[in-house]
Amino acid sequence: MKDLEKRLLYGTKPEPVKVTEEQNKYVSMYRAEREFDNIKKTTINNDITRLRVFLEFCEEIKKEPFALSTHDFVRFFNKLNTHRNCSIATQNKYFNLLKVFYRLLKFDNFRDFEKESNERKRFSKYEKKHYDTVDFETYKLILREVVVGSSRTKIRDTLILRVLWETGCRRSEALNIRYQDCDLEKGRFRIRDTKTYEERMVVISEDTIPILRDYIRENIRKDANDYIFQNEMCLNGNRVKLDWITAVFKKAVNALKAKGQIPESKRVVVHSLRHGRATDLLDKGVPIDIVKEILGHRSLETTLYYSHSKERKERMLDDIQKLI
Repeated sequence: MKDLEKRLLYGTKPEPVKVTEEQNKYVSMYRAEREFDNIKKTTINNDITRLRVFLEFCEEIKKEPFALSTHDFVRFFNKLNTHRNCSIATQNKYFNLLKVFYRLLKFDNFRDFEKESNERKRFSKYEKKHYDTVDFETYKLILREVVVGSSRTKIRDTLILRVLWETGCRRSEALNIRYQDCDLEKGRFRIRDTKTYEERMVVISEDTIPILRDYIRENIRKDANDYIFQNEMCLNGNRVKLDWITAVFKKAVNALKAKGQIPESKRVVVHSLRHGRATDLLDKGVPIDIVKEILGHRSLETTLYYSHSKERKERMLDDIQKLI
């Protein structure tokens, strides 16, 4: 009851973890291993935030991580649910983190809990987010909604969305493009900061090349290491923030839904542009192995997801119906 009263009075946000030297010992070992594995800094930091929650629990029950029993792990995940109000999806992130943590530190006591959890499917019973694919016509509607808006950065923002569609890049990949990565004569870009840590080349249309060249002439900074998409409010040439372009896209989609031009039931997000581009390339007959390279997928199975997408199947059925 006291816990419920506290949540009612002060909200559901849990108190921050109090950092201790005992936590730092394990955090330091974990960080070193992950850095050695060449994991991105942001990923490591996010994992460490969760790891400290787990280590705090170990301190509370006065046990070292290597001494925890299966029952102790059950208690920890129950606490995530009742005290920290974590969803099943978030608990799944903790579960995956602990699998890595115990493997890297070569502690065996997590194995029984992991095996039992997999058998009982404890952390797989949650709905995975589904993003609807954006087709070319919907993409054009979104572009128009942004470019006719009142934002002082609408030209830049529309250009970013155009580059996202044409290259099939992830949001962070496009915004991380620097001058040194550009061939502005051919409209080609070297994508360096990728999810798979493998560089790749992407291309924009011939129509977009002169638009991009004209726009970046107005950039504050133009050295080789500067971003081509810069925050106009910053004199140091900082890149456009990821959340900004997400907000711009969401605002346009919501406006189109209000007009009835995008169905309310459609879940359209920035990443839908990447889905749409993949499907568009496959529909135009581009071989799936080439689409894989353009999108920067590690596995062909990931690209196969787009070839089997619901939207693509429905269009194929329409085409087949015309043949019979």
